[in-house]
Amino acid sequence: MDTEPERSYPSPIRDGLFVDRDGVSWRLRGGEVRWRRVRRLIQDPEVDVLHVYLDDVRAVPLSERSALLMRIAPYVEDARKRPEDHTDFRLAEFKAESRSLVVVEESC
Repeated sequence: MDTEPERSYPSPIRDGLFVDRDGVSWRLRGGEVRWRRVRRLIQDPEVDVLHVYLDDVRAVPLSERSALLMRIAPYVEDARKRPEDHTDFRLAEFKAESRSLVVVEESC
């Protein structure tokens, strides 16, 4: 019986590094970041935001960030009240010089 090898998806948080299309190397700042800080960073137009879901790695424009925050809030604000739909989010802050990048990894 042939079985397909398990597929590996991109994970900047797991790797601790993300190189963007401009060649900028972003390094993980500590571990997962607190929700309060994520909310503030995601709303800051000077901060880049990256959403990773399966093979899709995309920059989140400022116009879509409020919707992203509303979508992930139920999963990260209170673990006891999180939805039971097998979706999970990991959040981390990356740095390149004095700039910040928030990485939101979604899995199911």
